[in-house]
Amino acid sequence: MQITAHGLTDKGRARSENQDAFLVDVDHGFFAVADGVGGLSGGADASRRIVELLEENIRRISGSGESFDFANTIIGINQLVTRELNQAYPEKGSGSTLTLGRIIEKQLVIGHVGDSAAYRLRGGELQKLTIDHTMEQELIEQYGEGARRNMPPAYPHTLTRCIGQEGNLVVDQSRVDLVPGDRILLCTDGLSKVVSESEIIERLASDQSPQEICEALIDRANANSGPDNITAITVLLD
Repeated sequence: MQITAHGLTDKGRARSENQDAFLVDVDHGFFAVADGVGGLSGGADASRRIVELLEENIRRISGSGESFDFANTIIGINQLVTRELNQAYPEKGSGSTLTLGRIIEKQLVIGHVGDSAAYRLRGGELQKLTIDHTMEQELIEQYGEGARRNMPPAYPHTLTRCIGQEGNLVVDQSRVDLVPGDRILLCTDGLSKVVSESEIIERLASDQSPQEICEALIDRANANSGPDNITAITVLLD
């Protein structure tokens, strides 16, 4: 399969700083988005450091020929980033989400912590490939969709897992099959929680280039008030 991809980030209309970071490495099939935890001083440092460490790991394994272990790599990054952030920001610490995908032959392998998201569009059907690690999602899993009616406003944005947390980090891992014509979107919650699934489908299904799709999705998020930083990576498979 031929892979074309593009990533784009924007600070949105409400935030003074962009604390998102992303990685697009078509040659090695790696794609990642990281969203620094809002309200903490080192959010931008956390997301950018995660991407730096991912790039270092990709260079190392590409040179050695060893396999890429998603869980151990992300756990190792968490340990290093947590230590560095606690030293730099001892009073509050910091953190970031991470959604990492790698295309290996005809599969997408995903490692995921936090509430950034990965989607696959196939035949007009959009499938979310990740589960948000938020208080909102925990309540929904416990009590069902009816829990949304009395949901505290902060719960959709309150993370239960992130890079930068102390203790043992649980990393969600999954893999899905890919076929020519599939469209992949990785994005931060400044897009996934602001732009409707129908609008995402419309953009991904268009004949536009990956760059044009990213631009259109970010424009849509900003048209819906742009309440958060917005990052999108679009991957087209032909």
